[in-house]
Amino acid sequence: MENKQKMSKKMKLVIWGGIAAAVAIVFIAVATYISSKNYDKTWIGNTHGNVANRSIVASDGENFYFADDAIYVVDAQNYCQQLAPVEATDLVVHDGYLYYVNYTDNQHIYRTNLKTRESEPVSELSGGYINIVGDTLYYASLYGTSYSGIYKVDLSKELDPANPEQITVDWASNLLYYDGRLYFVNQADTGRLYSMKVDGSDRAVSAGRATSAFLFYEGNLYYANVYGVYRCKPDGSNLTQLSDIRSSTLNIADGYIYHCFYADTNSTYDQSLYRMKLDGSKEEKLTSDSGSYITCLDGFIYFRNVYKGQDIYRINAENTIFENVLKLYGAN
Repeated sequence: MENKQKMSKKMKLVIWGGIAAAVAIVFIAVATYISSKNYDKTWIGNTHGNVANRSIVASDGENFYFADDAIYVVDAQNYCQQLAPVEATDLVVHDGYLYYVNYTDNQHIYRTNLKTRESEPVSELSGGYINIVGDTLYYASLYGTSYSGIYKVDLSKELDPANPEQITVDWASNLLYYDGRLYFVNQADTGRLYSMKVDGSDRAVSAGRATSAFLFYEGNLYYANVYGVYRCKPDGSNLTQLSDIRSSTLNIADGYIYHCFYADTNSTYDQSLYRMKLDGSKEEKLTSDSGSYITCLDGFIYFRNVYKGQDIYRINAENTIFENVLKLYGAN
């Protein structure tokens, strides 16, 4: 009887040990998957690269949102309807709301309740580059104005659109949160990249060259300017040029860098949309059409097409699909 009890205890230990090992394996697999997707748990509502590009599409896991001549929502059955009758950018989903820059109301920051579909202003100062970290919304106001700077709004409190809190008076654009700091292009200092803590302290130059677009991926800083696309460490060290194609916008998804130079239809520069591997290899032209707001989601690259009336188009990574998003879904 005593031997049976000992065997029973041993069996229990073996079983529990096996369960613990299985849980550990699952945990490691999940952690590896998350790491491979470059997921940062502080980010809410859109990907790091899409926020850097003032996203024109977003997802809450169930519904798909895109901004064309209005903001539209597409459900799991591909039923499309208008969510808000405004032109917008910077789509970010957070806690039951869709946040965005409302171009119909002087580029003020707005949000729409995804259940009631009621909209309200978050900030009455014009701006862009919405970053939501925890319950704090950060954005850059329009530089060159009397209220230029970076602002924040506490979303856990009652909104006071007339009084967002100013963090810095810098002429900032391309605002992006990364690893506890706010990075931005300082237009008052020849477009160099700056960073600071979220309270505005410890302000410093992060990269010495003029920058028109940037983002962080797997611990590296990628940025673009008139000389091409570069990769370096966040402090500017280990600088490597990946492409010599003039670029003003870039995004990263599924191991590829997407970039192009966006100007207008009269520009003599190459405005084609390109992609290349993270090390700069296998660079290829996806389309001769040019676009801004390059946003990547579920295997597609979305952009406003400068040659087709600024309509939103999407192209897949295999370059076998090229379509107008609004015409694809239609609006009900």
